[in-house]
Amino acid sequence: MKKTFIIRAFLLNITLLILVIIYNYININTLDYKITNNYEKNKYRLLDIFIIDILNAEYESYKIGTYPISGTSNSGVIILKDGTYSKISNDLSDTYHKIIDVLPKDYVKSLSLIMPNAQYVLPFDSENYVINHNQLEDIIKKENIRSSFNAFRDDDITIKNHDKGNVKNQSIILPIYIKRFIEAIFIVDIDISNIDRYVDNYNNEMMTHYEVGNNNGLLTQKIKIPYTKDENIYIGLSFFCIIICVLKLYIVIECIYQIFHRVYLFFYQRIMYDSMTHCLRRNVFDMKYKTLNSRSVILFDIDHFKFINDNFGHAVGDKVIIAMGKMLQQQAKKHHLYFRWGGEEFLVLLPKTNKQALLSYAETLRVAVEEMPLLKDRKVTISLGVSEQKQQEHIHQTIYRADMALYQAKQLGRNKSHYL
Repeated sequence: MKKTFIIRAFLLNITLLILVIIYNYININTLDYKITNNYEKNKYRLLDIFIIDILNAEYESYKIGTYPISGTSNSGVIILKDGTYSKISNDLSDTYHKIIDVLPKDYVKSLSLIMPNAQYVLPFDSENYVINHNQLEDIIKKENIRSSFNAFRDDDITIKNHDKGNVKNQSIILPIYIKRFIEAIFIVDIDISNIDRYVDNYNNEMMTHYEVGNNNGLLTQKIKIPYTKDENIYIGLSFFCIIICVLKLYIVIECIYQIFHRVYLFFYQRIMYDSMTHCLRRNVFDMKYKTLNSRSVILFDIDHFKFINDNFGHAVGDKVIIAMGKMLQQQAKKHHLYFRWGGEEFLVLLPKTNKQALLSYAETLRVAVEEMPLLKDRKVTISLGVSEQKQQEHIHQTIYRADMALYQAKQLGRNKSHYL
């Protein structure tokens, strides 16, 4: 039993481990798609919409100063020179809210629109923000951005790393061209470390066990996040989490198995076995074993059982019958089947055995019963009929001959084994 449990536990855990790894390995491609598609679709599309908003924006006059952006806190437009400028404050705010609706809020640090004499900043920190009158020209020169173009290309987007401690910040720098000449630069400052948010949310949603790392491995996959530069992000399996998951699944499955197994045994024992002797029931023989071939048969009953019941009582008679069942359980070999055939009658089916060995085993049963101290001042004995199944003979015919042999054993004086 212990060996069976160990083998079952080992095979089940190995199977669960393989299934969990396969499940996670399949889902990693879905996670990769969701990350890259979400970044690509939401960031680039929103920025593209914002460019259209600039082209279609109305103009209004501003004087030098800082003006708040409606719908946001501590955000504004810095006007460096009196003049007429695009009325896009609300568009910038809308873009910001659309981005944080689809991306982790902490991922987007700030949005900026740098124009020759105006700077739209969201959020705006008046204490730390440094106003630079030549900021547009400086960015164009520093980032080697083209001042004019014939056709817009993806590589017009520039990525700039500026990590601070454990925070990995990058700036997405998008030049805005109007009539083929650069008119403004749109900058999104992001914290790419928030990729963990995507992975954690996906793990919770799909019951996966991924973790983010910087090293490639056997069960990892490199994620190329759009508009990030020189950033090796690998999504792989957390083996510790997988082991914990497998153990939890195993415990649940093992508990379910034990419950069903015990319920099965409960009903199986009552259907298959006699409750008093724990021998197989006679109707079980008719259901499962009536087509057996190459068998030997021993049929026996208790001598003078009516006398025992009449003189010692039915409780003692039941005790004797129970003792027969225990004796068979002790004497039966691996391939033996034993049945309670009638009230005090029992049947033993053995593999094909020669006459001498069969009679020897029958005598073993007879002596074992004779030596039992079941009654005071009286021995309990059994008579046995022994037979072998002949070629082409039905098992019922063999049992019938064993019954005849039992009858002859009783005629010869009981407490005997007789072969027929």
